[in-house]
Amino acid sequence: MSESPLERRVVPLAVPQGLPWRSADPAAPSGVRIKGFTVVHLLDWLEETRGTEAVAGWVATLPDAVRPTVDRRALTSVGWLPIELYFHGVRHVVDTFHGGDVRGALHVGHAMASRDIGAFFRAAMRFASPTTVLSLSGRFWKSYFDQSELVVTGSTPKSCTAEIHGWPFNDPVSWHELGGSLVAWMEASRAQEVRLTHFEVAGPGLLRLEATWT
Repeated sequence: MSESPLERRVVPLAVPQGLPWRSADPAAPSGVRIKGFTVVHLLDWLEETRGTEAVAGWVATLPDAVRPTVDRRALTSVGWLPIELYFHGVRHVVDTFHGGDVRGALHVGHAMASRDIGAFFRAAMRFASPTTVLSLSGRFWKSYFDQSELVVTGSTPKSCTAEIHGWPFNDPVSWHELGGSLVAWMEASRAQEVRLTHFEVAGPGLLRLEATWT
């Protein structure tokens, strides 16, 4: 399968040898939580792009005890949910619609972040630099996750470096979802042709990246 335009703009993820992977398992929550609007967006996006059958297909794979948490009548945007619930959904999309290729999670992260940004923030950020927008994303980080942080570590007029610290599990699907999300944030700036030229898991819970643009 050929790479998509988004995938061509993101270098392959570098991972240290011997780092154990731990995929998101909603039956074994880590205690880290994510805001409910992420799951709401995922459900809405799945229904709009793949149909109600796709939503039912994911829900059917959840453990019985977890399934009620994605019931629309119980789900709220402002509530906190186990982080594993959302990333299990991303994994389902990757397995079902991207043939298990973890780089498919770039598209999920990009689509979800594009929904999060919305027209108001997009209008406010379109004259800002990508570094400024990425820093803004870092300040919003706790509105998404109750643990971990995103920090910008350096910048030039055409590039910046950043790190995510304290990520709760080492899972290639989640790292790629984050990569796609951050590309979408920087694309909301005045930049053109945003690329991730460095994309590295530097250790447990630590992601380092470099972005460039024109």
